[in-house]
Amino acid sequence: MAIESYVDEFIASRSQMGIGYFLIHAGGKRYGVEDPRACAMGSSYSEVLSRLRREGEHVLTFASRIDARDLAIHVVNHIYDRGFSEPVLPPEWKQEIDALLYANALIWAPDGDAAFDDGSHVLQIDDGDKVRIIAFVNADTQGELESSLADVTTERARYYAVLREWAQKFELQWMNSHIETA
Repeated sequence: MAIESYVDEFIASRSQMGIGYFLIHAGGKRYGVEDPRACAMGSSYSEVLSRLRREGEHVLTFASRIDARDLAIHVVNHIYDRGFSEPVLPPEWKQEIDALLYANALIWAPDGDAAFDDGSHVLQIDDGDKVRIIAFVNADTQGELESSLADVTTERARYYAVLREWAQKFELQWMNSHIETA
């Protein structure tokens, strides 16, 4: 799992911070719009900070037992009413997914900005000392969604270190951009 970003133009406003792109890499695939002016960076930066503040809270009790494909299809059917072939999941799992998708901030992307206007979705599930990332594109067909799927599990400490390092570097670049223009 990795984060890639680029800023074409920094902006003094903390809510926007800059115009550029924010990508999430998982399982050898890229999620997000790679265009120098794809989005305002403030939403992605704020979302990374929120994930850091809520470390360990992105929980789904059966996370290690659910198939990534089944979870992705259930999520797009639940949120977007896609009508894809619904996986056979225990009713209590469906209820928990539906209840905790937002309550436990399982959805990392989209993050409210144009960064993921390509339909990319990234789910984060904290599972003890591991973090599981399930990423996919909400595509026109179930086959396209399935071919876009990535399922990566990494050490929790390593995962949060990646987020922390990106946030610190980005904030430093943003702050230095104000010094240079002042």
